[in-house]
Amino acid sequence: MAKVCYTTPAGPVVTWNASTKTGTFSMPGSDVVLTPIYAKAAAFATTGTEPEVKPLLPEAAEGVIAGTDASLIAEGTGIVAPAGTSTDVKQGTLMYAIGTSATQAPALTAFSATVPTAKNVADDGADVYVWYYIKGADTPDGQQANEDNTFNDTEPACLTVTVLTNKFNIQFNAANANTIEAGKATVTVGGTDKTGDITEGKLQGVKMGSEVKLKANTGYKFRKVEVKKGAGDAGKSLAEATVGMIIGSDGKAYAADDKDNLPEGVTVAAKVCYVDGNGHGLALALTDEVDKMNWSTAQTTCDAHTPAITGGTWKLASQGEWNNMISAAGSHTALRDGFSSVGGTNMQSEGYWSSTEDDSSDAWNYYFSNGLWSDVSKNWNRCVRACLAF
Repeated sequence: MAKVCYTTPAGPVVTWNASTKTGTFSMPGSDVVLTPIYAKAAAFATTGTEPEVKPLLPEAAEGVIAGTDASLIAEGTGIVAPAGTSTDVKQGTLMYAIGTSATQAPALTAFSATVPTAKNVADDGADVYVWYYIKGADTPDGQQANEDNTFNDTEPACLTVTVLTNKFNIQFNAANANTIEAGKATVTVGGTDKTGDITEGKLQGVKMGSEVKLKANTGYKFRKVEVKKGAGDAGKSLAEATVGMIIGSDGKAYAADDKDNLPEGVTVAAKVCYVDGNGHGLALALTDEVDKMNWSTAQTTCDAHTPAITGGTWKLASQGEWNNMISAAGSHTALRDGFSSVGGTNMQSEGYWSSTEDDSSDAWNYYFSNGLWSDVSKNWNRCVRACLAF
């Protein structure tokens, strides 16, 4: 910022342009005195120590559902640095605005200090462009401007927040022939009859928090109504997977308890057996390949394993990868016997191929009977289970 002083009480008018950061005035018929007072841009607080200092910039919140009061900004992010030595006084105020583009900032008049929420996002969900900047703190009244109490605005920046849909489905599973469509019951949502919208036992697009009523029609009574939460779109990305989760054919990771309640058309493809803490890991198919096979065939068979998983690659696990999975399970027996609980087949106590060679003739083979490695001829037939690396 700059401060302009004049030799006469009535100086020329300075026109400020915030977008170009310029102050313009028409030179009067007298001398003028310019006294610039420079101020640094306001900054965000930081965390960590050198060389891993990280500014606490605003970050997109995850799992936000459209039409709710949930904040679009992750808690604990977007922290403005303190001014001077006082932690109670900040270098400025963090301002937000919702934009229509990730490259063109809204006008400054559109920004406010109110943290944006998903309240006004349509039920279908959307990618929302949240713009932000720090409005630098002005010099406090009665004080001389200095680098500890006066700060310039920062440049607007944008982050994209993915807001999830607020349209969910109800699947009516008929325990007998008395399906909803058969006229045995009436379904209302928020007081509106939705029975006619049910197709193949499914009512789509029900908003979270809606009151759903199921009423037996004249001549019928419900003996029992069971309701359970479906997996729906609750799957996580592979980068968020943890050991013990299952991976669906849609390339998402689900809780093991959801194995029988995955979204329509999704089947269980693998069980997560190791993660490295950096968004990568290993999962094993739920069953062995049909036949035992030699080492070369084992590799090509695993490479061609189906279904194809977006973000993952099927392969024959290396010796090191097997060791990582065994360690993550706690023991070789825990890894071997951990698949029946997710709808798969536990591994056999016999030997399984790894992709690691001992020499040109032999490769390493793991025995789940005793937890030992052995180098055996590549021509021998051994058990094979495909590994998904992600």
